[in-house]
Formats: sequence, C-alpha cells, structure tokens
Amino acid sequence: MRPHPFRNRAALTFFTSSKCEMAVPVDDPLLLHALRQAALDPKVRKIYHWAGPEIECPRVSLEGVVLDRVDGSFLLRVHETRPERTTGEAASLAYALKRHGLRLLERDASDIRREPLFSNSDLVWSYARYHVSITDRLRIALALEDGGPQSVMELEERARPTCDILAAICALACDDLLCIDTHREPLGLRTVVSSR
Repeated sequence: MRPHPFRNRAALTFFTSSKCEMAVPVDDPLLLHALRQAALDPKVRKIYHWAGPEIECPRVSLEGVVLDRVDGSFLLRVHETRPERTTGEAASLAYALKRHGLRLLERDASDIRREPLFSNSDLVWSYARYHVSITDRLRIALALEDGGPQSVMELEERARPTCDILAAICALACDDLLCIDTHREPLGLRTVVSSR
C-alpha cells in the first residue's frame, strides 16, 4: 500500500482560491505561504494538487502542487533549504518531469519569507473575506478600466468607494479580480493596482 503523501496529517489544512478548481491539501505552513503568493501572481493561471505518478526506477514522486503559469506548468517544491542532488538525481527528476509536461519550481524558506512579498501577501490574505459591495466593485473596475494601472491613492480618488479602499483591493486580489504589486514595497497608498 502506498504511504500517505502528507508528512503531518494532524496539521493538514486546505488552500482555496479562485485559481483552484478544488481545495489543495497543505500540511506545511511554508507551502501555505507559497500558495498564497502564487495565487496573487498574475502569471499563475491555475493551482491544483496532482496525485502522481510514482516512478519506480529511478524512484521519483511527482505528487504535489502544480502551478499552471503563462510560461508552462510547474511542480512546486517547498523546502526549508533546497536539497542538494547529484547530477544523476537531477537528471532523473528532470526527465520524469519532462515526460509529464512539467518543470520544477523550487522555493526555499528564505525566498518565500523575502520582504516585502511575505508581509504583503499575508496582509492581502487577511482581507480575503472582506465584503465589497457590487457598487464598489463596479466603481473600482471602471476606474481601473479608464485609468489603467494606478496607485491605491489614485484609485480611491477616481473610484470614490464607500468602503476601505485598501481592504477592498486586497479582497478583490484574493478573488483574482485585480492585480496588486506585492514585490516592490510595503502595501500602502502608493501600491500599484491593475485590472486582470
């Protein structure tokens, strides 16, 4: 019988976003952060859990999270520190991935916890359940359509929403309805927002 794929069943949770057709099982907080960041990345179109296959010779497991991006499909591997592989191990893994139309995307803790991306992503997802009225959604969408990419401050002036603009933008980004620049500087009034 095949062993359970997750290291820590007691800590198993699920990640959902508009980019996931089904909830993605997560047993590692680092993976959860990586998935939240991926869901906010405009290059990522779809996120899903892939069950296999298990390749016996050489032994390679391709089970895990797949990020379907504009530049291809990537098997996401998250590590505290990236593993060292022999040339043979790296070649076997690359061959197995290529046979299934995948490439490897490895992220380690230092990459995932890099600032300001880490704090920005956490802040955005803290507003995932924030309610944005239909009227405010339309105002924000029209302001982005007319004005193109703009700062939160400019968007607030153009859209004149009745809600907290930063909270609304974060909630809409979680729903993949707009894009926020989470990489350059801490989230605030100068953060650039663009439509999808």
